[in-house]
Amino acid sequence: MKRHLPILLLLVLLGCQSEKEKPAVQVEEVKNTPQVAFKDTFVTQDEHFNKAYNEIAHMLEGKLPLDFKRAVFLTEWSYSEGMLDYDKYCHDIAATAQTLKAFIEEKGVGQYKTAGNFALYEFFTRPSKLNGNLPYTYDFNDFTGKKDWRQTFVSKLMETHKGNCRSLPYYYKILAEEMKTEAFLAIAPNHIYIKHLDEQGKWVNVELTNGHFSSDAWMISSSGISAEAIQNGIYMEALDLKKSVAYCLTELAIGYQRKYDYDEFGLLCCDKTLEYFPKSIHTLMQKHNIMRSVGMKRVEKFKGKKPTPKMIAWHEEFKRNETLIESLGYREMPPDKYEQWLKSMEQEKSKQLSNNSITSSR
Repeated sequence: MKRHLPILLLLVLLGCQSEKEKPAVQVEEVKNTPQVAFKDTFVTQDEHFNKAYNEIAHMLEGKLPLDFKRAVFLTEWSYSEGMLDYDKYCHDIAATAQTLKAFIEEKGVGQYKTAGNFALYEFFTRPSKLNGNLPYTYDFNDFTGKKDWRQTFVSKLMETHKGNCRSLPYYYKILAEEMKTEAFLAIAPNHIYIKHLDEQGKWVNVELTNGHFSSDAWMISSSGISAEAIQNGIYMEALDLKKSVAYCLTELAIGYQRKYDYDEFGLLCCDKTLEYFPKSIHTLMQKHNIMRSVGMKRVEKFKGKKPTPKMIAWHEEFKRNETLIESLGYREMPPDKYEQWLKSMEQEKSKQLSNNSITSSR
């Protein structure tokens, strides 16, 4: 690793109607603003980010149930200054899940453990009555959210059917949780995708950015994942619910940074994530960026003066985090290379479709 790692632009990394009348959906009454059962700890001046941090932290600490749907909403609600409607968000998700359950019953595949994954794949990738004949596609317009962080939001995806490698797998997992279907998030360089077990108990990688499946071998070779990184478990592992919720705090830090710049609130979010997801490489990189930026500001402020004990401790923690990143086998994928990678997935999809067509014609 170079003396100073470049600041990483993390992607984070980042209800549809049926043609038939939907059955009535019972939706839990939830108010628009997050309701925390405990008194909020003051951690930042922004009331929305403060509430979001406290509620997600309470989930991780066992004071509230783990709820990925809620945690994702809180990250988007806080950035939107409380302007998102949680009642509508929950209602649309519940209605879509009900439609997918009806599809499973209609197809007579409910006896299969992957029935929910089958329905979700149809919903996301194929034009049908499930999605109003508008499948979910990758939005190449500001896909990192550099200009507008809301481009990465699940709430935006639900309205437009266009998303990125944050919103697409997040929405899939949210719907899977709603349907009691097994689905896991997985991390690749600058990327998030879905994993689930097939009927034989083997892992399947669902790549929603191009609406197809990808093998582990292709994922490794195309994204340049090192053997060291795989051995250390920083990529391609199926994340359990607690790790998925914990990672939402890292995204809270990124949203906060987009709005206010780097500061110690973001560091607090990253450290809380790392308590429950210690090998979250995206979190470790966000922590690196925060500590580097804040540290440089402090050095400039106290230029020519003797370092304070706090500055010395800050630098030592920065070096420990940097050493850990190096030891885990992290390699950065620049945004332009990531865009090339997305295009290569389209080529892989076409190749697989061609091979399947040849096989079926024999």
